[in-house]
Amino acid sequence: MRRTTPVGPPAPDAPLASLADLKADLGISDASQDARLALLLQDASSMALVYVGRPLIDRAWCDVIELGCEARQSDLVLGRYPVSAVTGLTIGATALDADAVAALPVNPDAGIVYPPDSGHPRCWRAARYVVTYRAGYTLDSVAADGTAMRGTLPASIQRAVRLTAAALWHATGRDPLLKSESEQGVGSTSWDTSAAATGGMPQAAADILDAYRPAGVA
Repeated sequence: MRRTTPVGPPAPDAPLASLADLKADLGISDASQDARLALLLQDASSMALVYVGRPLIDRAWCDVIELGCEARQSDLVLGRYPVSAVTGLTIGATALDADAVAALPVNPDAGIVYPPDSGHPRCWRAARYVVTYRAGYTLDSVAADGTAMRGTLPASIQRAVRLTAAALWHATGRDPLLKSESEQGVGSTSWDTSAAATGGMPQAAADILDAYRPAGVA
């Protein structure tokens, strides 16, 4: 059994794509629509997070993992990933020192902590494990000295958010599910029925984000 809880300050409530990149996608060169586009980016980011079904931005977490009697596991699977650092591990009443924690083998992309290399046999035994760690992607930022800091959020996630924001921009003033229409007496009107399954995002954006959904989420 595993219980995952956030620790400390929340992740920043910032859009998952840049305003400048969205404006470039839309061919907008002035600042007259910046406020509106910023709101659309925030909406698109929220839609992406709901669709993915897990937090994406870096923050601190604590997992309590209970391994029952006679349990022996080759790994501890954490509740959040990618893992940027394991900061603490307590096994029962014993807390590992900083050097032992730093030496733990970790698969950061999968959020898996393996037993120490010195363990014989190499497995986690029945106990209560408390793991503190940081997990998630970082956003682009600017350091105190003005230096631009490149974040780790994948470009594909940013692209999916911009696709969604662009779709929201183009859908203003019309039914967002409207796919095509024609003049009266000439043709017919049809709607895109895929929007409900993707949380209202374009299918292309959902296809990109599928790679970041936890296993078993459909």
